[in-house]
Amino acid sequence: MPNVNTATTPRIIALLIGDASDTHELARYAKAVLNAAHVSAQVSDRTPEVLAVCVAQAPDTRLLDSLQQLPLHAVVSLTVADLQSPSCAADFARALERTLTSGAIAPLSANDLICAPAGALGEEVAARLAAKFDGVALGRIQRFGFDALGLYAHKPVFGGRALACVQSANGPWFGAWRADGPSQLASPAPDTTQVTARHDETARSGPHDPDEIVLQPANEQRRPVETARVVVSGGRGMQGAEGFALLEALASRLDGAVGGSLPAVDAGWVPVTHQVGQSGKFVTPTLYLAIGISGTPQHLAGIGNATRIVAINNDPHADIFRVADLGILADWASFLPALIARFDADQASRTGGA
Repeated sequence: MPNVNTATTPRIIALLIGDASDTHELARYAKAVLNAAHVSAQVSDRTPEVLAVCVAQAPDTRLLDSLQQLPLHAVVSLTVADLQSPSCAADFARALERTLTSGAIAPLSANDLICAPAGALGEEVAARLAAKFDGVALGRIQRFGFDALGLYAHKPVFGGRALACVQSANGPWFGAWRADGPSQLASPAPDTTQVTARHDETARSGPHDPDEIVLQPANEQRRPVETARVVVSGGRGMQGAEGFALLEALASRLDGAVGGSLPAVDAGWVPVTHQVGQSGKFVTPTLYLAIGISGTPQHLAGIGNATRIVAINNDPHADIFRVADLGILADWASFLPALIARFDADQASRTGGA
């Protein structure tokens, strides 16, 4: 492994991977990486170059247009015709491995940080690439930066209740980085870097091993909690699957997704793919409605710090009220139907007025 060279400009390569419907989230992630690089430069004399590598089954012109408005050093757009759906980490990793060695960008060095969006997909892709390139697997990280000793990063520990700072002198480093809060671009003006785009329509993610991963059919009507701007989540206090039918109805009116706590998943009221918490998904919606959820540290570890929480619970001593931005002391069985009826009445009023 080459030694880190403090005289060399560090690079951050943002891996924009995900489903085609995540165009807005992927562009937001690239902007957040740029912002993090700028913040890092304010406390160090090492200003990183930021590149973006997009992998998709077909060119995403909307995403590329958004990226070309950002001060990225380069944009590489890789079209993988046989990319499977739903997304498979092994396919993304194979395609990215070829891209990172194809000459589309300069070879990886000990000064490079490769960032994938945090989540199950990003974490597995980063780990696979770290193993392939004999790099440093950082896992899930939050804040990061560069200094004379190399790279430092903060990792959540104890269910997100604390952060541990790790330091590594030699890269390349591979991590799944989570951008908390709004990604207001604080980078230099766009004319300080040159943006280029490259398409490779002959790339293949295979060969596929049919036994490598088993894909379970998903309920297409359920929106993923990871990308939703509003999450309506229920816990043990919902007392049964009937209550989650009301959560589905409320979520549909808010263009949101339904989540659940571990007890609700264990009871079979909500799929494990929608579990929020330390042992489930980490979500960063704008609004999180916690209904019948007590508010254990393990559950709160799955909610971003910038998310506004509205809690509905009939227990005035529930811990969730300690962290909620708005607390409603009410029985969900009577409150939710009234709330849904109010949404429907407002919608009917607007439609009638049109």
